[in-house]
Amino acid sequence: MADAIVSIVVERLADLLIQEAISLHGVSKQVKQLQNELKLIQNLLKDADARQNENHSVRQWVADMRDVAYDAEDIIERYALKVGSRKESGGIQNVLKRFVRILREAKAIYQTSSEIGEITKRISTLSSRLQKYGIQSVLMEGGGPSSSSEKIREQRQTYGHAEYNVVGLKDSLKEVVACLTEEVKYKYRVVSICGMGGLGKTTLAGKVYNHQQVTSHFDCRAWVCISQQYRKSDVWKEVLISLISPSKEQRDEIERMGDGELVEKLCEIQRQKKCLVVLDDIWKVGAWYNLRAAFPTNDTNSRILLTSRNEALASKVDPSGHIHKLPFLNDEESWELFQYLALSRRSEECTIKENMKILGKEMVRYCKGLPLAITVLGGLLGSQQTLEEWNQVHRNVKSYIHQQDGLPIHEQDGLPISIVLGLSYDDLPSHLKLCFLYLGHFPEDFEIRRTMLIQMWVAEGLVYRMQHIGSNEETLEDVGERYLQELVQRCMVQVGQKSSFARIKTCRLHDLMRGFCVEKAKSENFLHLINIDHESNEEREAPIGEVRRVAISGGSSPMRHGFTLPSTSQKYFHLRSLLTFSVPLKEQSMLRNFKYLRVLNFVMTGRMGMDCPPEIESLIHLRFLSLRDTSIRSIPSLRNLKCLQTLDLRSRWNSVILPNDVFRNMEHLRHLYLPPDSRTGGKLQLPNASKLQTLVNIPVSICDVKDPTAGFDEFGKELMPSNVTFNCLHVLKIYVGSLDKKVAITPMVMSCPRIYQLRLVGKIEKLPEHDKISQHLAHLKLETTQLEEDPMLILEKLSNLKILHLADQAYTGNKMICSVRGFPQLQSLILTHLDWLEEWEVEEGSMPMLCHLKIDFCFNLRMVPDGLQFVGNLRKLEIVSMESSFKKRLGEGGEDFYKIRHVPSVELTHQSPSRARNYRDSNFSGSDSKIWFRVNPGG
Repeated sequence: MADAIVSIVVERLADLLIQEAISLHGVSKQVKQLQNELKLIQNLLKDADARQNENHSVRQWVADMRDVAYDAEDIIERYALKVGSRKESGGIQNVLKRFVRILREAKAIYQTSSEIGEITKRISTLSSRLQKYGIQSVLMEGGGPSSSSEKIREQRQTYGHAEYNVVGLKDSLKEVVACLTEEVKYKYRVVSICGMGGLGKTTLAGKVYNHQQVTSHFDCRAWVCISQQYRKSDVWKEVLISLISPSKEQRDEIERMGDGELVEKLCEIQRQKKCLVVLDDIWKVGAWYNLRAAFPTNDTNSRILLTSRNEALASKVDPSGHIHKLPFLNDEESWELFQYLALSRRSEECTIKENMKILGKEMVRYCKGLPLAITVLGGLLGSQQTLEEWNQVHRNVKSYIHQQDGLPIHEQDGLPISIVLGLSYDDLPSHLKLCFLYLGHFPEDFEIRRTMLIQMWVAEGLVYRMQHIGSNEETLEDVGERYLQELVQRCMVQVGQKSSFARIKTCRLHDLMRGFCVEKAKSENFLHLINIDHESNEEREAPIGEVRRVAISGGSSPMRHGFTLPSTSQKYFHLRSLLTFSVPLKEQSMLRNFKYLRVLNFVMTGRMGMDCPPEIESLIHLRFLSLRDTSIRSIPSLRNLKCLQTLDLRSRWNSVILPNDVFRNMEHLRHLYLPPDSRTGGKLQLPNASKLQTLVNIPVSICDVKDPTAGFDEFGKELMPSNVTFNCLHVLKIYVGSLDKKVAITPMVMSCPRIYQLRLVGKIEKLPEHDKISQHLAHLKLETTQLEEDPMLILEKLSNLKILHLADQAYTGNKMICSVRGFPQLQSLILTHLDWLEEWEVEEGSMPMLCHLKIDFCFNLRMVPDGLQFVGNLRKLEIVSMESSFKKRLGEGGEDFYKIRHVPSVELTHQSPSRARNYRDSNFSGSDSKIWFRVNPGG
């Protein structure tokens, strides 16, 4: 791993030499020399990393080299901080100040030169010890993340590899579904799935949760993870939100509820409706005793499905409930799972493949039917390209089996899961090891948003693009997504949710994999975790050496007074990332001491209505700042944060106050997320457009509070003038607001030639002509736009449009036509609350790729279009809350049944209108909502 850290430092020094040329004057020669020294040592580190498990001295050498690299970066950044942050002053009166500044800079140059000299000596000393340890130079494969572009293409093509069929669960699935839905035969209130870690309890529960028989049987469903650190009120709120699918106002009301109100509401809905609540990964009986008040045991047809490693716990939750003991896979099932992961898509010669099978069967035998072990081993071998690489893994497995830390392991005992995880980790390229260890920041069972994770990787410098790999248009975020895909392909990271484009939306670590990740991160001094419920102040000082990354999480009791990190300790002065999970900071002033901080992420942190810490403005090296889902009501000026790349201000507070100049100097900003509701004291000065990729929740009214309409005109002229284009902008959401006058959006849309995802909320004059809209546009959502002309006539000409959502009076006409050859790539079409729509015509040959159609609350629509029968690719049709006559026509024997008889999945559901409307969705682009809601057909 140290070689990856040195690589990152070398890249960073190169960036500083280019971007901070002025700030580094006086020491640039020494910095260049230091960079060359680190490059020379880089090739040696690959061999040293591989040997550090064999030799304590080598392990110490690697740790020393890692510290040298970190210290080198600190010295250079500290110098840039001292010199680069000073501003030139003009006028005779400032001559003395300038003279003092020159003296200080001279002192800084001398000090920095001396420090670089000391670093160079340390590198020389470490290099002289290499021969003693027998470490040799190993050529880096291409010097970067991948050895060849061919391998990258293969990884992209085999990404579906991780979407393996669930093996060995067919009988278990049938049994658990029956126990939950066949009320005449079974009357279980609680059904439990039990077994050791890695057997697939959560996988089975997920299959049950989404089973067609279950979704049609229950009115509403909720899924919540009960990790070892949980909060009772948070669990209850999450369940209630999932069961009632509330509007934004209702959600805010739930957040303010006390425990008594939550219990009353939950019991009420579980008695009124048939609910399924999944309590996943519950560890202790005490946790159930703490939560059970919200789950009634009588006068209810609702059910609880829980997963646990503790069978005794399940019997105490409900002595009369059903316990399903998940079995190990048999030999045939084990081989089926492994073969799918490691061999199914290979094209080697038969002889080579047969030899791989022989090795594979022997290694699978050691896994003793544990699905997680087989999955990780299959992911590891699936990434190995040659028979020799398979032989090497086989030798490693045999070595672990016969001798581990001097203690014999008998073959009949199987291969310990920790060893399988270790083998898979050791096989990772160095850059992926760092990205994998970074996942240790997040608590157990945490759903990690893809966009956030990759943005933090980029901010930390863990993602870098080699010139010979990928296209010129590939961004660092694209490279980061490729990293994540490879970790998924290797079965080290699990996919949580997927986006409409089948991209990863959220990911997570299996709890056993997370345990391994955390232990490895600690041993490498990569990350320090603090749990406020389990550690004393002394234990928080436990890490040896300087701490670079800290994640603070809370447990079962809310932090009323906040938490204090010992900022006076020298160990924390070089902190690079700080993540807090539901833990407010007691002394915000401590942030001032973390001058090297690059990532600051407050996750669900803070009291209701608190102000953002003003100390953040002093963190001038910050690259990533997220206040998402906090309750912060006002933002300080952030104009000093010149290095910021990602800024997420999506607070849950009703109306967040922003300074006018909050973004003034953010020249490197790539992703900007404003609050769903924000206000300023004047015109908001938006950041430099050259690097922006994401721009979400830009309300027109912030441009000119006196006249919003005029403000929008000004917005169009100043933000997106004809001579300026947002060449990097991929995601854009604009909120026009409730204006009487409709506004023109053509100039704005034309200024985004590479827009990929667009959402417009509010009245607009008309859609731009199709040739004025980027042909890269793939995802479009229009809300409350009140278009009078049929939008399909323009939108059907967009050659790459894959998802179209028209919502809440997006179109106020009564007829809509989809022409022949229109929408050539459209895959998903959603029509919601088009109250005036009466007739919809689909010509034969239109929407040939459409696989998902949803019609929701279009009460005046008489019938589905006749041309739907020609859309042969349609796989799923959802009809939500339509008139009884409309649904009756679609039933078997109905007048319109012939139009949809070819569709494999047709769902007729009902939802109350009050729950369906939520005009201001703060989760646009990367939502990780876990709400699942469906009610039986009715009305």
